[in-house]
Amino acid sequence: MPETIPRGVANEAPTYTSQKFMPKDIWCPEGSVPIKRATKEDLIMAKHLKFLGSNYSASTNWHDSSFDLRGYHYALVEVRTPTYKPLYGARGRINLWNPSVTATQFSTASITILHGDPAEKLNGIQAGWGVNSLLYPNDSRLYIFWTVDGYKHGCYNLLCPGFVQVSTKIILGSIIKPDSIYNGPQYDMLLSFHQDPSQGDWWFMFQDEYVGYWPGKLLPSLARGSDYASWGGEVYSPIAEPSPTMGSGHFPEEGYGKCAYINQIQLFGKDHTFFNPNPAEEYLYIKVDKSYCYNAKHDENAAWGRHVFFGGPGKCTFKVYS
Repeated sequence: MPETIPRGVANEAPTYTSQKFMPKDIWCPEGSVPIKRATKEDLIMAKHLKFLGSNYSASTNWHDSSFDLRGYHYALVEVRTPTYKPLYGARGRINLWNPSVTATQFSTASITILHGDPAEKLNGIQAGWGVNSLLYPNDSRLYIFWTVDGYKHGCYNLLCPGFVQVSTKIILGSIIKPDSIYNGPQYDMLLSFHQDPSQGDWWFMFQDEYVGYWPGKLLPSLARGSDYASWGGEVYSPIAEPSPTMGSGHFPEEGYGKCAYINQIQLFGKDHTFFNPNPAEEYLYIKVDKSYCYNAKHDENAAWGRHVFFGGPGKCTFKVYS
């Protein structure tokens, strides 16, 4: 557990129990944690993911000419904080869906924190749900991802050393159920990051449970916080193949029960509390690359706080010239 617990988090535990989303009857002996069994195919695929597009987050401005981003699409809300007001974490409640993808595609909904020189020293951590046939055969699954060198290399879940798991209940890479139903019951999960000021480690929480942490020395560019966070959806598809649906597969204009959302969007400040982004102080804006395929719309109200609706039917393609 981190030495510094964010104010108010302990009081939320009864409301945000993690157990309703996890497989039943998970139990580990003292001193051990649950880990999804990694097959030989998992390790081979993880090594080669960068050739299939998932080594770079298209949701950011950290673009470099060496990356071919034509297969990436995104729809999200971004926050950039001024240099005098760094952020030390972020959270939000992510609506659960299970979009269909082919064997070479993925569709995700996530929270991301980034900081550093985009060319070499960009550090990033991300968590959410994803349907990623490049990693797992089917269904929406809980995942984390991190990079220390501007997405030249990165790691999902526990497929390589780096993230230290402490939870005896949460399985990274496990199927997340139940799925939301269009015009029917809606489900969401609370995910959060925050930096422990005493150690510099970045902790990840799923609902009420501390899952684990990235050691501070692993993420040197995040040692003094960050100036960037985002919430929303990303998809990938080979450029000659129609891109998959994002979220529910419907546009933000349809609203609750029909379009995917992330609500209770908050930042973590140096006073060890989560707070709502203030457009007058933080740069808060929508970022979408193909609005005819996917879109996003953010707002704020008393019930949901700052929130974003995002998604779309996809079907984006690009002509390939020989």
